[in-house]
Amino acid sequence: MFEIRQGHVLNSRYRLDGPLRAGGMGMVWRAYDVRLSRVVAVKFANPAAALTIPDRDEMLKRFQQEAGVAARFTNTGVASVYDVGEEHGHFYLVMELVQGSTLDELMEECGPLELSVAVSIIVPICAVLAAAHRAGIVHRDLKPSNVMVSEQGHTKVLDFGIARVEGAAVDTRLTRTGRNPGSPGYMSPEQYEGRQVTGRSDLYALGCLLYEMLAGRAVFPQEDEFALRHMHTAVTPDALGGLREGLPGAVLDLVDRLLAKNPADRPADADEVNKILRVHLPADGDDPPGDYVFPDPTRPFRLPFAPEDVPLTGPRVELPGTVSRTYRPRADAKDLHHEVRRLLGTEPAKAVDLLRERLPDLADQYGLRAHEVLDLRFDLADSLLVQSDREAARDIYTAIRQDTTGVRGLEVYLARAEEGIARCG
Repeated sequence: MFEIRQGHVLNSRYRLDGPLRAGGMGMVWRAYDVRLSRVVAVKFANPAAALTIPDRDEMLKRFQQEAGVAARFTNTGVASVYDVGEEHGHFYLVMELVQGSTLDELMEECGPLELSVAVSIIVPICAVLAAAHRAGIVHRDLKPSNVMVSEQGHTKVLDFGIARVEGAAVDTRLTRTGRNPGSPGYMSPEQYEGRQVTGRSDLYALGCLLYEMLAGRAVFPQEDEFALRHMHTAVTPDALGGLREGLPGAVLDLVDRLLAKNPADRPADADEVNKILRVHLPADGDDPPGDYVFPDPTRPFRLPFAPEDVPLTGPRVELPGTVSRTYRPRADAKDLHHEVRRLLGTEPAKAVDLLRERLPDLADQYGLRAHEVLDLRFDLADSLLVQSDREAARDIYTAIRQDTTGVRGLEVYLARAEEGIARCG
């Protein structure tokens, strides 16, 4: 029976080196293309994400759509697609490997972003959306975890699995749970209400991202999906200007328009958003952001064509004494997580040793249920699984499941733990 494991060579070409992330409709592995001698990312359709035959068919259709849509892009803001294939019933997509951080990880570490940093992320997204909308493609699931900033500072839009494609033979209008496609917290009013989506629906989600980056909190900081539906369809958000001082009036006005309940009241297209925001981009030769941020999305604008030996970001700086906020809370745990994920693809045994040495102290310091500690616990289980130590990995996944069951706000970790247990067999 075929097994997704380290060292396996897919179709005699792609050697699997280690898992990068899992969740949703697939899992992603770091791999090596032995034919072209390059490192790639391999995304598998995840059988554990669906149970019934109709659900599996739905999942596979989305996976194939993501491959087809991403392959149509030449924009550098979308990860390149190299190949798509199947082996023993496991469908996979071979893509450009993007090393960096997702937008939610970046915001978690940095809190509210400087305007130049936020604009340096939003403007490339606008370029992707403009190209997509001209091609009749609506993303429908723009959210922080579907935006990545590479280590060199380039912004990438991910996951077109539930995109609406004009002229497609079949349009997936409902998820397998019967809800409209999208993610609570970033869906437009028309998505919540099951009405037609257009490019302006993506602009609403774009407004949610810009608001959150500048305010340091979501448009509606609420977890209950029913409450979110009501708020996004009927409640006016708190004014961004009341949460963040010093922002230009044109930016505040743009955010208000992007978050308009009526699509007709939003900007006409992503190009209009681009034109308004690009005046706030950093210029060639500008200094790095005043606050430490890595990956630094301003780098491509500040240092175009810079040689590789130029530092990726500026030095860390102390915030003014009047500001008491810790800029990188639990930085030791987060730095360890990034180091382990780097080692996982090539030196999983070293990753295990490093985690076993440092994880107990970090768990004592922050608690077993701290998000950063949970990430490290998953890192340890994933590293053990890569080394085929299924029993030890299963024990860790099971312990995480016990620690997160019934705990509000940790539902994602519970789902990941159950998925890990299933992978252990």
